[in-house]
Amino acid sequence: MFYLAAFPQFLTVNDSPLTAYALVTIHSMVNLIWFSLMVLMLSRVKSMANNVRFKKWLNAVTGVVFICFGSKLAFMKSS
Repeated sequence: MFYLAAFPQFLTVNDSPLTAYALVTIHSMVNLIWFSLMVLMLSRVKSMANNVRFKKWLNAVTGVVFICFGSKLAFMKSS
């Protein structure tokens, strides 16, 4: 459905079917590269996230963020 809705705006009536095929192929290649990079990056993050030291650091940062949000909420003036 996406291709039927989005790609006709980039094609004219006089364009050949090869132009549409090229547009779809380029879009597919960009998606393949993007998702491949995401898989590689997230696999590295997963191995890093299993580290005990990283988990402690992440919990500390999350705690500081929640404390900041809570203090901002506590000191907010009602209007």
